[in-house]
Amino acid sequence: MFYKKLNKKIALLVFLIIALLGLWLIFDVIPIGPGLPPSEGMPGWYIPGAWQGNEQGCTSLFPKISPYCNAGNYSEEELINVWYFDDESEFLKGEDTLYRYLEENGNVFYQELNISEELQEVIERRETENVWSPIYSPYAFNATGYKSPETSGYFLVYEKPFLKGRDDYFIVYYGVRNTTNLAKEAPKLKKLIAESYYMANGEGKVDSLKPENKKGKDNSLFSWF
Repeated sequence: MFYKKLNKKIALLVFLIIALLGLWLIFDVIPIGPGLPPSEGMPGWYIPGAWQGNEQGCTSLFPKISPYCNAGNYSEEELINVWYFDDESEFLKGEDTLYRYLEENGNVFYQELNISEELQEVIERRETENVWSPIYSPYAFNATGYKSPETSGYFLVYEKPFLKGRDDYFIVYYGVRNTTNLAKEAPKLKKLIAESYYMANGEGKVDSLKPENKKGKDNSLFSWF
């Protein structure tokens, strides 16, 4: 009798260990998240209304830095353009290419954005509509501002918004055509960012563009100290 009880306890312990290992593999190791579209459909994740057909094809305002690109229009002038990368090295190359283009064709600057009020409005509206979408902090982050005669707006980078074990990188442009008065358009663009904002991974990151040459300068500065 004693050995039967002991064997049952051992069997239960082995079962629990296997179950825990299985859960760990699912949530921490396996790079494919449940319910996520293929790479071709990923840009729509940050385009409000994409699933209702509000995708217009990649804008010609910027260089082609990813084969996975799409845009959404929200008025005659407002737009969102999304580039998706499923590989970190390709993301870094695309980010650097885009930044160099921006420097050559317009005015580039860094700006901190705080969209806490706009996000709160979105959250409250979604609650009344029984629509749930995970939104984790930060609500304030650095963005890359851009001004040119053709378009002005903000670039954001979303790194690993789904699972920390997945390579998912998005560069998203929130902009307005045919203006350089970004200060006037900022309130509308902050609302557009809040509508598009998605971050389900507490360890994910929202930040500005980080071109390769500036990363090198940062590294050399720290190495000098």
